[in-house]
Amino acid sequence: MLLSDRDRLLQEFLPSVLKNCWISDAAHSGFYSLCGLFLRLKDQFLWEKDLPPWTETDQKALLEWIEARENLWLSHLDLPYENLSLQGRVFGFLDNQRINDRILPSGLYYGAGLGRGLKPTFFLGEVIDRRTFKGYTVITLDREYASDLLVTPAVRRGRWIILRLSPLRFMLWGKIQEIEHLEREATKAALEYYGWEWDQPPAAQLERLVRWEIESVLYHEIGEGRDRTLPFKFWTGLLGLFPHSRLELYLRSLRDLLGDTHPAGPLRHIIQNRKAGSWAFYVSNVKGIARLIVPEIIAAFYEFQRSRDWAAIENTRRISRRRLIAQGLRIRDLAATLLPDHPGRFQQAFEQEFLKPLKI
Repeated sequence: MLLSDRDRLLQEFLPSVLKNCWISDAAHSGFYSLCGLFLRLKDQFLWEKDLPPWTETDQKALLEWIEARENLWLSHLDLPYENLSLQGRVFGFLDNQRINDRILPSGLYYGAGLGRGLKPTFFLGEVIDRRTFKGYTVITLDREYASDLLVTPAVRRGRWIILRLSPLRFMLWGKIQEIEHLEREATKAALEYYGWEWDQPPAAQLERLVRWEIESVLYHEIGEGRDRTLPFKFWTGLLGLFPHSRLELYLRSLRDLLGDTHPAGPLRHIIQNRKAGSWAFYVSNVKGIARLIVPEIIAAFYEFQRSRDWAAIENTRRISRRRLIAQGLRIRDLAATLLPDHPGRFQQAFEQEFLKPLKI
């Protein structure tokens, strides 16, 4: 049987991509809470077996798989990341551009970078769509052949935005399941707006949610890419100085919110198109530190449930954005005064001005 170009490429470098995923997860599994780690492993168990997220899991099989995965991590702990061999050439494992120059013609996309806590993160997926949108090249992936535990529904690399449908499916299903235990009002409202029918099979309904909500994911990346309040090199420099800290979590939340409230971001798009389901899903994702930073958005959700007043939501977006920009500019002022010579004083000032008022 003749192998396609894609199959030959996968045979050649997929083992190294998977190995790098295991090395990263082995080194950073302690980053998650026990509950968070279990849920991520459960999703990866289903994903690796090509099962949909709503599949009832065999607890014995799942626990055996988790034990095997932990043993696999132990065997990869402290190993160096592998460079990737492709068509007789060797590429650095973070060399996204040159690797994708080789594999995109065969319908594959490789992603590698540093995620939360500076965790190296990797994925390899099958391209189902490529288009130009608002000045960006947008790649959509469906089936994925490799992924570490730190999954996100989208990443941006310069003028490229990569949308990942598989992680979004698991994320949305997790939110749907979460409603049974926590009764999260925004998620419940989103499902009501979208007409979710609990007595109907989930497959087609979830796929519709994925197709609708991937649009908000795309606009988030565009908004974040166009916002200049915290320039990318400045922001990543701060993350590198304060990894695994409350300061890092605050900076990540602030940059996300700056992208969300940007005129080119998802909130403006949602408001203009009166996408009530997407508005409610958006609010359901504002949690943790982000919820403390923009409490007015949470208040606006409850008011919207009563009034259905889109103008009030737009006013809240504008108010939030002005305040977020002021925070970003103040952080830049502190950095200009105290960095790189006085990181301890910068952290102390940051905590006093931004974390202490929120009791973080």
